[in-house]
Amino acid sequence: MTTRLDRFKKEMEPAKEIYTKEIKNFAKNYDFLGEMSLQERPDIDTQDYIFRFEKLNGTGEDVLDQTLKELYDHMDKFCEVNGITEFSRNTIISYKWR
Repeated sequence: MTTRLDRFKKEMEPAKEIYTKEIKNFAKNYDFLGEMSLQERPDIDTQDYIFRFEKLNGTGEDVLDQTLKELYDHMDKFCEVNGITEFSRNTIISYKWR
């Protein structure tokens, strides 16, 4: 039996690929962002996709906060243009804290 979560994940797979490629490419504009990892956190009917970037070079909180805003703004516009806004509602962009 296929669950609603299984259907959701299957429907989101193409959008996940497009989103992941774009956020990796866009993040290259910031030399203080390192490698990105993706964590998938399932819920009952949906799933959250958490994109986490390593912080490099001891970058300050104010710069990181501004960068998060720029990443979210860019990805929101990208999702709207590419018809994957439903996927973007289930994404979180953050940093790996060490």
